[in-house]
Amino acid sequence: MRHSLLAAVSVLAILSAPALANAQADSGSVRVGQSVSGNTDDDGRDYTLTLHAGDGIEVIMRSDDIDSLLEIYGPSDSEEPLAMDDDGLGDGLHSRLRFMPSESGTYRIRAKSLSEAGNFSLSVQRWRPTPVRSVNISRGREVRGQINNRSSQDNDGNKFQQYRLNLSQGERVAIKVEANDIDPIVRIGRETNGVFEELGVNDDAPGAGLNSQLNFSAPTSGTYAIRVGSVSGSDGPFTITVEDAAPLTPPTPIVIGESVAGELSDKTPTGMSGVRADRYALQVVEGQAYEITMTGDDFDAFLNVYDEAGTEVASDDDSAGDLNPSLLLTPKTSGTYIIEARGLSDANGAYTLEVESVEPPPPPQPLAMGQEVEGELTDDDARLKGNARFDGYSFTATEGQRLQITMTSSEFDAVLEVGKAEGTFEALASDDDGMGQGTNARLTFDVPEDGEYIIRAQSFDDGRWAYQLRLTDRGPEPESGSLLIGSTVRGSLGENDNTSNEGRFGGGYYDDYTFAARKDEKLRFILVAPKFDAVVLVGQKSGSSTSFSKQDDDGLSDTHSRLIWTAPRDGDYVVRVTSFGPNATGDYSLIVERQP
Repeated sequence: MRHSLLAAVSVLAILSAPALANAQADSGSVRVGQSVSGNTDDDGRDYTLTLHAGDGIEVIMRSDDIDSLLEIYGPSDSEEPLAMDDDGLGDGLHSRLRFMPSESGTYRIRAKSLSEAGNFSLSVQRWRPTPVRSVNISRGREVRGQINNRSSQDNDGNKFQQYRLNLSQGERVAIKVEANDIDPIVRIGRETNGVFEELGVNDDAPGAGLNSQLNFSAPTSGTYAIRVGSVSGSDGPFTITVEDAAPLTPPTPIVIGESVAGELSDKTPTGMSGVRADRYALQVVEGQAYEITMTGDDFDAFLNVYDEAGTEVASDDDSAGDLNPSLLLTPKTSGTYIIEARGLSDANGAYTLEVESVEPPPPPQPLAMGQEVEGELTDDDARLKGNARFDGYSFTATEGQRLQITMTSSEFDAVLEVGKAEGTFEALASDDDGMGQGTNARLTFDVPEDGEYIIRAQSFDDGRWAYQLRLTDRGPEPESGSLLIGSTVRGSLGENDNTSNEGRFGGGYYDDYTFAARKDEKLRFILVAPKFDAVVLVGQKSGSSTSFSKQDDDGLSDTHSRLIWTAPRDGDYVVRVTSFGPNATGDYSLIVERQP
C-alpha cells in the first residue's frame, strides 16, 4: 500500500520515528553461430532454436551483473528442462551448456538469473563431444587405473577413466572400486553419439569406507560404459573389479492389510540398493494408493520400491517418525512391484512391514471467495503418509486472479498446498509458516488459468485438532506509484500488495514507484522499515515485466537498506520496496536523494 509523498527528512529522523500506522519473455529465435544480448526479467528470456537429432550445440551465457543460469527445453510443452548449467564455464558466474538432441524439432534456450535481473550475452555454437578413450573390462579380473591430467573430462571438468562392459538383458554385476589416495565414485550408463546417459552411481559402499560398490542390473542387452572418478577432483590410483552380483533372492509375497515380521542379519542377502534387504512382492492396481510402513527399534530403517523393470519409483527414510519410513505409493501401471525393507546402511535387527490400501480422498468441500471455515484434522481424514492427514477444499478461479489462503491453528503446525483439480494432485504453490508468526500458514497464489483448484489443509507432522481456513480475493494488481528525486515516501507493505518470485527475495509483498532520471545522474536510495528486513531494488520496466540491475539488503544496517545507483541513460525507472523474507508486512520510509 502506497502513501503520500513527504518532504525529504534525515535518516536519523526516520530511524527515531515511531512505526507508521509472470511468464517468460519471448525474445525470438537464435541460430547456431549467432550471438545475442538481452536482459533477464523475473523468469528469464527464451530463445527458440531449430535442431536436428545428433547436432550438438554449446551455449555460453556471460554477464558481469548476474549469476547466470542456462536451461534448454524440448519440442514438447514440458516445463522440465532437458539440460541445465550454472557455472559451467569455470570462470566466475558464467554458464556453459552442452547439449545433444535425440530428436529433431524446435527447442527453447532459457537465459535466467540466480540473483537479480541484469544484462547478459548469449552465443550458440556447434559442438561435438570429445571422443572418450575406453578400455575393455571383463569379469573377475582386477584392473589398475589412475586419475591424472591425461584422464578424460566430462562437461563439468570432472576427470574420469572409462571402461566398456557387455551385458545381457537382466544380467546383474557388482562393480567395486578401491583407492587409498582418492574418494572414488563409479557410474554406469550408455554412451550414444559421445553423450553419456547415467543409469547408476555409487560413492561410498556400505561398510567399505570411502570405496565404491555399484550393483547394476542391465535393462537391455548391449555395451555399457563405466566411469571411475574422484569425488573431490583429486588425482590418484585405484583398482576396479567387475564380478557377477549375487542373485537377488525371490521376493516374498505380501498381502495388503497384514503385518509381516522380519529380521535383518549378517546372513541377509543384498538387494538392489547394494545393502542387506528383505524383498517383498506387491500386486498393485493402477491409480490405487497404497501406504507402506516399516517400523523397528534396532536400526534406522529405509524403504525402496521398484517397478517390474527394476526402476526405483519411491523411497523413504523417516516419514513415520522415530527413524521409521512410510511412503504413499500410487502406481501408474498395474503389475508386481518390489518392496525392499532395509536399513539406511547394512543393519541388523527386527522390524515390522505393513501395506495398507488407502481409500481415495473424499470429494473436496466447496469454498467460496471470502469464506472462512472451521475445520478439524482427525484420524479419519484423507491420508498423506505416515500419520499425516489433510482436508480438501475446492474453488473456481480465473486466470490472473490474485488470491490469499490462510490457515491458523493453536494445536499444530499448519501447512497449505494448492493445485489443479484435474488428475493426480500436484502442488502448484505451498506454504508452511508464511504468517511470519508461530506456525500458521499464509499462501499467496496468482491463478495461472481458468478452472477448478484444490486446497489441501494439513499439518507439518501428525498434528490433529481444530483450524481456521480462509480464501480471499486480493483484488486487482495495484498500480505503481510515482516519486520525485529529493522526496521521501512513507508507505506500508500489506496483504493486498503485489507479490514477487524474483531471485532470493522471492515471495515477498512489494510496492513499486516510478521516477525519471537523466543519464549519469547518481542517486542514493535509503529504505527504513521497523517491522521487516528491508530490500530496495532499482531497474526499468519493459512491457509487463520489470528488470532490476541493482539491489541492496543491509547497506544501512542489519535490516535497513542503502543503495547508490547511477542512471545508464535518460528515461523512466522503477524502484521496488520489498522484504528479504516472504509475506512480511509493515510500514516503511523511502528516501531518494541526488549524490554529488
